[in-house]
Amino acid sequence: TIPRTVVFDKKTGTNILQWPVEEVESLRLGSHEFEEVDLHPGSVVPLVVGSATQLDIVAVFEIDKEALEATVEADVGYNCTTSGGARSRGILGPFGLLVLADETHSELTPVYFYNAKGTDGSAETYFCADETRSSKASDVGKQVYGSKVPVLNGEKLSMRLLVDHSIVESFAQGGRTVITSRVYPTTAIYGAARVFLFNNATGVSVKASVKIWHIDSADIHPFPWINCNAQLHLAHLCIKSFIYRLVCPENGTKNAEASAGMNY
Repeated sequence: TIPRTVVFDKKTGTNILQWPVEEVESLRLGSHEFEEVDLHPGSVVPLVVGSATQLDIVAVFEIDKEALEATVEADVGYNCTTSGGARSRGILGPFGLLVLADETHSELTPVYFYNAKGTDGSAETYFCADETRSSKASDVGKQVYGSKVPVLNGEKLSMRLLVDHSIVESFAQGGRTVITSRVYPTTAIYGAARVFLFNNATGVSVKASVKIWHIDSADIHPFPWINCNAQLHLAHLCIKSFIYRLVCPENGTKNAEASAGMNY
């Protein structure tokens, strides 16, 4: 996976935040922006960016508040893993992105939010990744992963996706929930790969704003092992000096350094 920072979430007080290291942003190339795209129930909207095999995607979603408040109860006890994936339609979800998808949707990997609401008015948000249609290959695992993600009052639903040919790394709400998916597309590859917005909810419209960067391959530099023998010699001297200080502290640093150099 991409290297990540891991910090405590001071806003929730109960989560850790995982987020790609900032150096990943140096791989960004040209970008495409799609502002306030209306997603009505059952809609799929293509995002035209060319080849979609190496992408850094940031997306923000706003649910129709009136429809959300009017919903009395929806999918209490929802679970990403047992839900049936993005095909299963509920009143308040799923909605999100289809990545590593081909033009006909014969292969696709949905990453999405799903909202549940209890009769007491309490709401829960789930963040899921569905691999069940990610590949036509029959000899690879295809699961649905995900869990609840805390969403605080006033926060919009947000996700960041890093797509790299056969890996999709997904970060919700600044990294409160993170999913890494390994998928094996057979047709949604290279120039045939596409990305779409979708809303498979039955009772709520969603507005989405998305920014997509193509990303370059990382240039991995080997560790600069310059003069290994000299480094080993220095390490040996440091260890001997440390031991000498422990055994003969009264002799001081100067004698310790002299002793460290003896009999090497």
